[in-house]
Amino acid sequence: MRAVSAASDILELAHSLASRRKYPESARLAEFSEAAILALSSELPEIRPRSSLEEPGGFVRVASPYVAVVPDLHARSSLLADLLRSFSPVDTKTRLVDLILDGRLTLVCLGDVLHSEGRLGAERWGGAAKSLESAHGLNGILSPEMDEEMAASLGALSLVMMLKARFGVNFHCLKGNHDNIGNSGTNGDFPFFKYALEGAMGAEWFRLRYGEALMKTIRRYELLLPLVAAGNWFCASHAEPAFPLREADLLDYRARADVVKALIWTGNGQAEENAVSESLKVLLGISIDDRQSLWISGHRPVQGAYALRDGGRLVQIHNVERRQIAWIENGAEGVSSGFSLYEIADGGGGMTLADRVHPFHLDHSASRH
Repeated sequence: MRAVSAASDILELAHSLASRRKYPESARLAEFSEAAILALSSELPEIRPRSSLEEPGGFVRVASPYVAVVPDLHARSSLLADLLRSFSPVDTKTRLVDLILDGRLTLVCLGDVLHSEGRLGAERWGGAAKSLESAHGLNGILSPEMDEEMAASLGALSLVMMLKARFGVNFHCLKGNHDNIGNSGTNGDFPFFKYALEGAMGAEWFRLRYGEALMKTIRRYELLLPLVAAGNWFCASHAEPAFPLREADLLDYRARADVVKALIWTGNGQAEENAVSESLKVLLGISIDDRQSLWISGHRPVQGAYALRDGGRLVQIHNVERRQIAWIENGAEGVSSGFSLYEIADGGGGMTLADRVHPFHLDHSASRH
């Protein structure tokens, strides 16, 4: 009964956060932030190995039988809330929230929780930029358009932080380049823009609505986010590694801005040759000639369901126009036959198979539509 109650409480709160149209109250956002900071700071060393200074390192180990990888969120809290209500593809009578609570499933989010993208993002940020141009003073940044966008972004952030506090080691959100509430240019982060000056506009809006103290709290949370999740035969990060990674690089990532940048900012074609394969070999502890292994990332949008690059070792799954997740069987034997992409229905329910990724049997330059 306790597990049933916990699942119901989480689903109710997730639905509430995803359906809310107003930005969260300061006290509530602070509460979610502190709870997530505590969860991230206290993860077990066998799950999140420690740095040379005995701080949580930059990667997490994922050993559950199943893993669901959620692409770049970009303010789509309903995708995450509906995913929890969805029924498992391996047990169509069991919801994913129940699989997580009993330790059979781990959710891994590829980051970029803030800032809408795609058609909706272009519309929201375009409207916010026009308001900023036409208004004077605070009215320009505290516009209805900015309130709408930041309500969506902070609703998604609140949901992610709540799930980290509730699910612990069975939920990980990796850091993306948009997980930068203050538009910082330190610790591997850089100011950014796409449709408008999203980074600067969002940061100024946050300061005016919440103040510097809460911004610093959320920055503490951002700097605690891991960069890589390592399963039995796969690794995942927001962006592909820009250069071959050593375990020590990731463990001491707080002192390595170059490592953070390498895993949240790398664009297509920017990585060193063999960066993915060499990083897989080190982090998975295997010879890539003996077993099939993959790196899963987002960051750069793809056309259709996914794109394969780097000789099939890298799979990109970032398309905000699709409500899809990657379903992985994280077999202890560590042999990959690929994974499946599922579409998440509005409100949850059954997940629909969208595609199967068999990278070792495809044209490695291909994208699937």
